[in-house]
Amino acid sequence: MSKAVKELPDWGEMPHRPGLYLSLSHGRDFPQEAVKQRGFPGPKIGPLLYVQTHYAQRLVLRFANKRDTRRFFSNASAPVGELDVVEGTLVYGNKCYGDWDVCYIAPEFCSANIKD
Repeated sequence: MSKAVKELPDWGEMPHRPGLYLSLSHGRDFPQEAVKQRGFPGPKIGPLLYVQTHYAQRLVLRFANKRDTRRFFSNASAPVGELDVVEGTLVYGNKCYGDWDVCYIAPEFCSANIKD
């Protein structure tokens, strides 16, 4: 379905390109898992054109091009990816995330532009 989550931009990291991103956090291996503290971080998925929710059960992510889509959804044939909501968690890469947010990352905050 997708690359290993650890190979993608982490929740706490800034992506290389600006745009709209879906950030996943409070991860667990399965929906009912009791998580100590906050669970593990998830990736930032994007850049996106939009995020659409269907009946609080599925998220549709629209990318600008297939290349970006395939980075996160390797079998995609269109610039669209879909994620299911299972027992209140969003499923991506065979992991479940209790929290997710949509955010815009401005060019000046991209990792390619940040100087140490």
